[in-house]
Amino acid sequence: MRFPSLATLAGHARDVLTRFPWTMAAGTLAAVAAIAATIGKGDEEWARVAMVAALGLPLTVALTLLAEERGWTPVRKAALNAAGVALLILFYLVWPGPDQKHELIRYFQFSAGLHLLVAALPFWGQRETSAFWQYNRRLFLGFLRANVFSAVLFIGLAIALGAIDRLFGVDIQEEVYGRLWIAIAFVVNTAIFLAAVPSNLRGLAEDASYPRVLKVFAQYILTPLVFIYLIILLAYLVKIVAGGEWPSGWIGWLVASVAVAGMLGFLLVHPLRDQTSESWIRTYARWLFIGLIPAALMFLVAFWKRILPYGLTEPRLLGVLLGMWLLVIALNYTLRQGAGIRRIPVSLAILFLVTLYGPISVTTLSVRSQGRRLARLVSAPAEVKHADREASAALRFLLEHGARRQIAAAVPATLPALPWDSLVKSGGRQDSAASRILASAGLRYQPRYSPWSEGYLYLRARQERATRIGGYDWMLNVNSRDTTPIPIGSDSVRVRFDTTAGFARVRMGSDTLHFDLHRLVNQLARDSILVRYDLPADRLRLTSNTGARRAILALESLDGSRKENSVRLTSWSGVLFLGK
Repeated sequence: MRFPSLATLAGHARDVLTRFPWTMAAGTLAAVAAIAATIGKGDEEWARVAMVAALGLPLTVALTLLAEERGWTPVRKAALNAAGVALLILFYLVWPGPDQKHELIRYFQFSAGLHLLVAALPFWGQRETSAFWQYNRRLFLGFLRANVFSAVLFIGLAIALGAIDRLFGVDIQEEVYGRLWIAIAFVVNTAIFLAAVPSNLRGLAEDASYPRVLKVFAQYILTPLVFIYLIILLAYLVKIVAGGEWPSGWIGWLVASVAVAGMLGFLLVHPLRDQTSESWIRTYARWLFIGLIPAALMFLVAFWKRILPYGLTEPRLLGVLLGMWLLVIALNYTLRQGAGIRRIPVSLAILFLVTLYGPISVTTLSVRSQGRRLARLVSAPAEVKHADREASAALRFLLEHGARRQIAAAVPATLPALPWDSLVKSGGRQDSAASRILASAGLRYQPRYSPWSEGYLYLRARQERATRIGGYDWMLNVNSRDTTPIPIGSDSVRVRFDTTAGFARVRMGSDTLHFDLHRLVNQLARDSILVRYDLPADRLRLTSNTGARRAILALESLDGSRKENSVRLTSWSGVLFLGK
C-alpha cells in the first residue's frame, strides 16, 4: 500500500484552490469570523458574518459547477461568483441575525435552498440522464468521507493537544479545542469535500458503476425501517378514523422520518430500478409513495388543527408547505413510476427560496394571519374562549416581528407612544408594551411565561426570608420522584405521587396523609388574579391531618401540562413539615 506523498497532497490542495477559489475563500472567512466571535467584543457581529459566509459554501459550489458545464471563460465564471457574493452581501445587510426565532428559521430555509441547488443547478436546462444520479452519488459519498476524515483529524489533534497539556505542562485553554474544530469544519472539511466533486458532469452518463454498499444499505436497513414506519402510520390512521379523532401533533415527526428515510432509499437505488434482478425496487417505490399519500394528509391535518384556532406562524406554515410538497411528490410518483428524480431537489429548493422574502414569504403570511387573529379577538372578545390569552399571544408575535402597522390596524384605540425599534429584541419591553396596548382595547395582557400558557403549567413559590414552623417535629425535603424511604428516628417516611389523580400520599408507620395537588391547581386556575408563575408561598401550601399526625406540604414548584380545562401534574418539589 502506497501512502500519498506530501507533493501529492499539495497537488490536490492546489487543484481544489484553483478550481474553487471562491468556495475556499468563503470557508476561510467563515472560520476566521467564527473564531473571532469567540474572542472579540463584537461577537454578535462576527457570528453574523460567519453564518452568512457559510452560505457562500453551497452557493459558490453551485455557481462554479454551472459555469464549468456551460464552458464559460474564467472571467465569466468569476463574474457569476461575484454576483453570488453580492447576493450574500445583500442578505447580510437585511438579515438582523439569529437572535429572533423567525430570522433563524429564515436562515436555515435559505441554507437548505442553496444546498439543494448544488444538487441540481449544474444540470439546469439539460435533459435528465444517469449523469445526474452519478454526480449526486459522488457528492453524497464525498460528504460522508469529508466528515469522517475531519472528525478523525480533530480527535487526533485534540488528543495531541491534551498530551502536550498534561505531559509538558503547557496550558492549553479549553477554547482552543473549539477553535480547532471550527477551522477543520470550515476549511479542511470543505477542501476534502471539494476534492471529490467530479468534473465533466455530462461524461458521467457513461459511468455505469454502482457501489454495492449503497444497495445493501437501502435494501436491508432503510427499506425495513420505512415499512415499519408505514405500518405504524396505517395503524394510526385506522385508529383515528375509527375513533373520530384529530391526528396528534407528534405524527409530524413520524411522517418526516418515513419521508426522509423512504426517499433516501428510493434515490440510492434509483439506477437499478430497470434491472430484472432488482424487481423489488419497483415494488418498494410503488408502495412507498402510495403509503406517503395518507401520511402527508395526516401531516397536513395535524398542522391544520393548530392553525385553525391559533393562526399561522413560520413553523406551522413551513409544515403545511412541506406537507403539500410531499403530497404532490407522492401523487406524482404513484401515477408516473418512471419519472426522473431531479424534480425532488429542484421543487424543494424552489419552495424554500420563493417563500424566503417578499409578499408570499412565510414571515409575511404569518404576520398577516396573526394580525387578522388579533383584530378578531379585540373586536369580539366575548365570542372567544380565553380571549385575553389568545390576544396576548398574537400581539406578542407581532411585536417580535416589529409589525407596527398590523398592530395599529388590529387595535381600534390609539396606540400608546412606544419605543418600537427597541421592542423586537427585548422580551421584557414587549410584555410592558403589550400590556399597555391591550389595556387600551379593554383586554388584560397575559405574559409569555404565564403559569397557564397553552400546553404547559409551571408554578413557583416566592422565596420568603422567614417561615413559621412552630408545632412540628420534622422538616423533610420531598419531591414527586421520591421512591426510597426517608429515615426519621426509628421510623421512616414514604412519599408516593399519583400523576393520574394528582394526589401526594405520605405514609409514616400506620398513618397516611393525603395532599390533593390537583384540587389546589384547579383552585388557583379559577383565581383570575394569578397571572404570574411565581406565587406567594402561602398559596402553594397544603395541610393534612390524621388522628395521630398533622402535616404541611409547602410546595416550592409545580410542573405539568394542560389541555383545554384539564390539568395533568407531572412533577413537584417542596418541604414537608411533620408533627404529632
